This record gives sequence, C-alpha cells and structure tokens, in this order.
Amino acid sequence: MQSKIILSALLAILVIGISQFTFAEELEKTTHIAVDEEKFQQPSSKYNYQEIVFLGFVEDYSRGEQVTITIISPDESKNEINTYASKKGEIYTIIHITNESEIGVHQVILQYHNVEIASTTFEILENS
Repeated sequence: MQSKIILSALLAILVIGISQFTFAEELEKTTHIAVDEEKFQQPSSKYNYQEIVFLGFVEDYSRGEQVTITIISPDESKNEINTYASKKGEIYTIIHITNESEIGVHQVILQYHNVEIASTTFEILENS
C-alpha cells in the first residue's frame, strides 16, 4: 500500500517536472525580456551601486541588427540602450542603479525593427 502511494507521488513529481521543463524551453524560444530581480533597494551612497541584468530573447533575430531596450522611469523620462543580441537572438545587458536612480516602478520595453516586441517592469525601493 505504502509503495503504491510513494510510486504515485514519484510519478506525479516526474510529470510536473517534465511539464515545467517543457514550458521553460518554450519560454526560451518566444520573444521576451526579463530582469534578474523585480525589486531593488536604492543604494545609500553615491559610491555604491546595484546591477540590474536584462535577459531576453528575440525570435527570428538577424545577426548584427540592433535591438533597443527602453527604460521608462516613473517621471516618464526615457533611457534607451541600443545593443545587439547573440546570433541565436539572446540578449544580456547590465545597467547600474545609483543613489540618484528614481524610486518607483520602471517599465522596460524591448524593440526590434522599431516595433515593441516585449516588456516588463522592475521597482526601485527607497533605501530604509
């Protein structure tokens, strides 16, 4: 009886694991942009900073073509980062948060051929 329960539980874990792995592989094949963390503490000193890592993927990317990452701050100001993806379409870009970075939710927009193809957000929290 106990062996049947354990076997059933192991089978369920295996099925869930395989389905999550399949979903993760599908995510890698669809266009997306993400940040390594959703919330960041604003550094307390001008001598300290934190790094935000942008990870993404551009489907049907042509090698050597620029992609643009636009960061819209809570005050609606924009910061554009022009970069390139790998030949497979993978994006990896880093920016720094300083003590002068604006507190609040920042929108991140990924553009390719001047068309918005993905977006996400991150938040800078006031240093407490």
